[in-house]
Amino acid sequence: MIEAIRNIGEYALGKEEKNVDNPLEILIDNPANKNTKNILFILLDEENREFKYHGIETEEYSKDKLENYLYKKGTSRGTDITPTVMITTPEKTFNNKILNWFKNYNSDKNNKNEMLQNIYLCIKENKEKILQDLKEKSDIENNIISFKINEKYLGDFEIFRKILVNKASENFYNKFGKISKSENKLCSICKKNNTEVYGFVSTFNFYTVDKKGFVSGGFKQRDAWKNYPVCLNCALTLERGKKYLEENLNFNFYGFRYLLIPKFIKGVKKDIQKDIFKKIELQKDPRFRKKEIKNLTNDENEALETMSEQGNYLNNNFLFYSAPKGFNGAVFNILLYIEDILPSRLKQLFEAKNVVDQEEIFQNCEIDIYRDRKKIGKGPLEFNFGILRTFFPRITNNRTFNKYFLDITNKIFTKKPVEYDFLLNFIVKKIRDDFMQNYPTKIDTLKAFMLLNYLNELNILKYKKEESTKMEKSILPKEIGGEIKEKTEVFFDKFSNFFDSDIKKAIFLEGVLAQFLLNIQYQERKANPFRIKLKGLKLDEKQIRKLLPEIQNKLEEYGKNYYRDLESIISNYFVSSGNDWNVSNDEISFYFVLGMNLSDVFKKEKNNGGKEDE
Repeated sequence: MIEAIRNIGEYALGKEEKNVDNPLEILIDNPANKNTKNILFILLDEENREFKYHGIETEEYSKDKLENYLYKKGTSRGTDITPTVMITTPEKTFNNKILNWFKNYNSDKNNKNEMLQNIYLCIKENKEKILQDLKEKSDIENNIISFKINEKYLGDFEIFRKILVNKASENFYNKFGKISKSENKLCSICKKNNTEVYGFVSTFNFYTVDKKGFVSGGFKQRDAWKNYPVCLNCALTLERGKKYLEENLNFNFYGFRYLLIPKFIKGVKKDIQKDIFKKIELQKDPRFRKKEIKNLTNDENEALETMSEQGNYLNNNFLFYSAPKGFNGAVFNILLYIEDILPSRLKQLFEAKNVVDQEEIFQNCEIDIYRDRKKIGKGPLEFNFGILRTFFPRITNNRTFNKYFLDITNKIFTKKPVEYDFLLNFIVKKIRDDFMQNYPTKIDTLKAFMLLNYLNELNILKYKKEESTKMEKSILPKEIGGEIKEKTEVFFDKFSNFFDSDIKKAIFLEGVLAQFLLNIQYQERKANPFRIKLKGLKLDEKQIRKLLPEIQNKLEEYGKNYYRDLESIISNYFVSSGNDWNVSNDEISFYFVLGMNLSDVFKKEKNNGGKEDE
């Protein structure tokens, strides 16, 4: 991973025309915000080592002068790295960020400098006049303060440039009250001897030296450089790579975030690498984003389809993380790291998605479509990882299923088997909850069937029962015919992997018949009293056998038993199945409710081409 991040950093620095051998141009920050138009300069003249204050000068801000301004953000409670600062209020900023900067620097015995001492004395002596002048000129557009000394910027003075580089890079070797660096040692990343190497370079805090187990050299933190020595150039390149990842390859994923980290195979030309990074950058720009892009996630900036179109000269690494204190905060938890996913594997994921998305039963299932959490209309059900998330939510009934969700996500990417029985158990629990709360079950049931079809298309759905245990499929007698027979055969052929035994067909069709009865009851009574017979979808073999005659009797009572052909087909499948069903109760419940929610597929056609309103 580190090598991949370094490579990304090299690309980003090259794009910005920055040279890692000049750390200053990498380390400086841009002090401007959206309101900035001008910079206020405190003018000082120096003669014979004495400094005089000459007023405040307003100069138009220019991004081309960042090295002149020499700004580097510090801590929120302390000073910035240099005395170029952003204004909150003139008095507060001058006292806390400017006066304190010179005071703190001069109080350090190791950093005594006559020039800085004399500047401090000058601005302290002229404090009231400087504050008065600043208040007159500062406003929302004039919101940055810096210095000019003898008409020169801070960036023109070696002392300030050196301070910025030293202080900004201090985090690489100064932590926990310890200094960890060494001279003329080999960098573990570039494999070159360097003037200095540092021991506290932890790009994502997954390498840490605040715990003994991570430190070699007798567990002494000052010797951490022996464990992971990194030179300044590589440390800065890694930091720029991290920043590029944050800005361009950082995506939402159903309550998580992940970094997509491309790693190129050795020998791939830089031009090819640049081309791929440019495609990723364009993908985030709505002006150039492909209109017909197909997403596997809930992030409209997702780059997976773009990466799936590349050759197998790179691997895609996925780092799923949580950062409760921000991307650059002290806490960075790696939840899942998926390595070495080839573009060809991503292509398989999209091809499987395309297959299931084209199925008519899913295209006819309309769901609400959201963008930026706003409903923008309706559209057909399409596969993405949100389908999986439906059955492994972040929180339900005070439990979280994040671990299972990420585990199955990992298996999908890495082509590892997903346990059918395990998955079906969670599916049925969700649908039962819907059913018991009188919520519609159709969308969740079809999402479940879509998920199973998707995993089956990827050939990673693992059954406990071997193929040899599946029952022989019976041939329906010729006297059982008509439109319903043709429809059932077409449907079962289309989804033959899931209807590989007559008992599954029987249970499914009994669900169809049950829904026909519920439809009739609602037409007649505006209620579904038969619903209670379905036992909250906690069905087993005994209940399924009992339900068929009960449904038939109710249909006869209403005088609307239009489904005798369907009943004959169900009975025939039951007979051919015998007494050894070899299906779990979860399967029984799922196939039954699937039949209920696909009952429209088996309605009789009206003479005018519509469907009968049963």
